Amino acid sequence: MTGTDAKILVRQTAGITTIQLNRPEKLNAIDREMLDELDEQTSLLHRDESVRVVVLTGSGERAFCVGADLNQVATFEPADIRRWVIDGNRVFSRLASLPVPVIAAINGYAIGGGLELALACDLRIAAADSSFGVPEITHGWFPGWGGTHRLLHIIGEAKAKEMVFLGERIDAQTAVGLGLVNRIVPTEALMAEVTKTAESLAEKSPVAIKAAKAALTRHPMPENGFEINYEALALSTCFTTPEVKGGLEAFLKRKREG
Repeated sequence: MTGTDAKILVRQTAGITTIQLNRPEKLNAIDREMLDELDEQTSLLHRDESVRVVVLTGSGERAFCVGADLNQVATFEPADIRRWVIDGNRVFSRLASLPVPVIAAINGYAIGGGLELALACDLRIAAADSSFGVPEITHGWFPGWGGTHRLLHIIGEAKAKEMVFLGERIDAQTAVGLGLVNRIVPTEALMAEVTKTAESLAEKSPVAIKAAKAALTRHPMPENGFEINYEALALSTCFTTPEVKGGLEAFLKRKREG
């Protein structure tokens, strides 16, 4: 999608493909259409041998991505929710399984499914004013797009449990200390730093880079990036319970009233 009103903007320069989430008025929350567009673009990237590096970022200054569009999710029937959770897992796994490096340029909030999306990338470079969290458990559910196992492998069991169980938000300095992000830079320098890193990667041997990524990936995914994990199935069931549906409705009501 290239139009400015598209929910995903894509551009390619010298082997570097940039995917930009484009719902700044909604803090780049992911709705069904955006997820489908991200699925389509990721599938195309798997077939495009000219791509050396992928950069993923969000539009606007306030957020990389705040996760699922809960106002839309609240309208889903149980079958829609099951598909939503499993499709999200498939799309994020497909992104993680790209043979080339994927860099998350994190501007502002990376919350819930937004952090899970960043965790599916190989490198995370964050603006100094960015913040991170997986608050799902405070609303009665838990991260369901692969975030639990990716967080576990990136920051370790104890800190992953702390983040998921407590649902607290952390700042960029804490995130870099945990190893959740690779580096933090001044907010105004974020895209310049990401571009510099991407260009450096693009100049290196593509064969060597792909081999290095395959060797360094803890849990390689199938070639098509599709893997259904048990957390997806558990969450899709969890979301259909009256307790969780009621919790989601109460959370949205508080947002509207607050």
